[in-house]
Amino acid sequence: MRNTSRFSLAGSRLLAVAGLCAVLAATAAIAAEDDPPGRVARVNLLDGRGAMEPAGTDEWVDDLLNRPLTGGDKIWIESGSRAEMHIGSAALRLGASTALQIITIDDRRVRLRLTGGSLSVRIRLLDPDERFEIETPAGEISLLRPGGYRLDVEDREARAQLAVWSGRAEVRGASGSRILHSDEAVSLIGGDDPALELAAAGSTDSLDLWAEDRDRREDESRTARYVSRDVVGYEELDGYGDWVVDPSYGSVWFPQVVVVDWAPYRFGHWAWIGPWGWTWIDDAPWGFAPCHYGRWVHANRGWGWVPGEREGHRPVFAPALVAWRGDRYPRHQSRDERAPRVGWVPLGFNEIYEPPFRASHNYLRAVNLSNTRLRHADLDRYIDERQRAGDQRPQRRYLNESVPGAATAVSRDTFISARPVGRNRLQGEPDEARQAPFSARGPDVRPDPRSVGRILPADRPGVRPDRSVFERPVMSAPAAPASGTRMRERPPMTGRAAERQADSAPAVRMPDNAPPERALPQQRQPLPVDRPQPSREDRPVAAPPPSVERQAQPRYSPPPAAERQAQPRYSPPPVYREVQRAAPAAESRPSPPAAPSAPPPAREHEDRRDRGNR
Repeated sequence: MRNTSRFSLAGSRLLAVAGLCAVLAATAAIAAEDDPPGRVARVNLLDGRGAMEPAGTDEWVDDLLNRPLTGGDKIWIESGSRAEMHIGSAALRLGASTALQIITIDDRRVRLRLTGGSLSVRIRLLDPDERFEIETPAGEISLLRPGGYRLDVEDREARAQLAVWSGRAEVRGASGSRILHSDEAVSLIGGDDPALELAAAGSTDSLDLWAEDRDRREDESRTARYVSRDVVGYEELDGYGDWVVDPSYGSVWFPQVVVVDWAPYRFGHWAWIGPWGWTWIDDAPWGFAPCHYGRWVHANRGWGWVPGEREGHRPVFAPALVAWRGDRYPRHQSRDERAPRVGWVPLGFNEIYEPPFRASHNYLRAVNLSNTRLRHADLDRYIDERQRAGDQRPQRRYLNESVPGAATAVSRDTFISARPVGRNRLQGEPDEARQAPFSARGPDVRPDPRSVGRILPADRPGVRPDRSVFERPVMSAPAAPASGTRMRERPPMTGRAAERQADSAPAVRMPDNAPPERALPQQRQPLPVDRPQPSREDRPVAAPPPSVERQAQPRYSPPPAAERQAQPRYSPPPVYREVQRAAPAAESRPSPPAAPSAPPPAREHEDRRDRGNR
């Protein structure tokens, strides 16, 4: 009897422990669900006109460039225009009259909806457990491997065409599914008579040529030697700054040309973007990566950006890596009256970022380990101390507080109305009695309808698309794909797809002993006159001047002599220049650090992205 009671007591304890573990696991799962995604999308180049509609609103805003995009956002590219967008290391080029909606972007899944227009996709890295999916009115498409893809969707019929330049894809429609490999194409037909049809990929057009030129630019990026390609916006740093090696910070990027009173997070505006809240949108074409990843330091050359470790941690996006400050206020005031002044200062080297929104400890670890040079033990020690101290934690002092001109402040109205900070910032500091210390806590300011971004003027014609193009129903593929796929003769296409097919040539398959790279066709039929196409000679709006870009985009030559010839301004060792934080004595001057080795080649599918003879 005694043994039975003992076993019952032990079983009760085990059940209690199991129940406590289940509660903790459920709590951790709930906290993890509240974490924002670590990946975002960003439109870095707009050649022409376009607009976006933020998730949860009915207003089209003009904040398309450099704005973090996430699930629910809609993008419209006008006729005669084109744009480039990045999601992690994947590059998407949007053609004219393209309606694209982002359904989901998180760490393991990208799901888009294309209801009209053209889309060229280049995927560099795709882990086995990642999914990249695109919905269309004619069916669903899953891109299964790194490579190059081209998707066109009819704007008046449930018809789409996918060409796989390199890689592997799966198409699913109401009539079945099919796996496509390199140099294959298929048409998806919806409506009352759905089908999957083998099709000719057609010849390259202006969107393909432009995409190849942009891909070549990214392949030759020097910044990819120091920054992970998953850092959104890394490719813009080449034409606007220089990399040097500092003995205290390692690899540091310094902008080439800035105004006299420039400081990080000063020339741009704030917008309310879910799920992060107050998010910084920089005006500079290169301002996305340095303001959402890494840290800012002030060295001999001025402000410099220090990225996180290139390998080991997947970069995690942050809305703004700053410490906040507001004026002190009487407690009897209402919340809307408490912050007549909002200020901030950029976080310094290896300073820990604490998000002002609700997030789990896993997110806190990931967002700091990927953007600093901290070790796991240092970050875990900080988190443990913060948990033990609670609200009694001592006030922190930030490194950049002591840098003259590092802090920026604006009025409450400027902050919440998405107005430019640079020409509306407040000069001087309040008196000590009203000046609050910097803290990780976000500003105590509520957003209003103006906070989503700069609303498009009502008198601007042609920017707002017909809402019906985004409301077109998409076809859901069957849960269990059919065993066979019906092939039949392809009916004539209408609209822009017919125009594209009119000047397309049959696919020419190269012999087995052909070289891996194909030359572009020597002669191509001209595009129809009534089909508006952007000129390849037009320079993108966000591109640097031609002289700067030519200097920033040389073909990299490993020999030191070639590097010294391409970079005459720097003294040996080639490309890098040692930056000292202080001038030590000659005998104690540290030896210059070794230049970082060239990064390993990016993971690419074995199939080359071939678009010639199309």
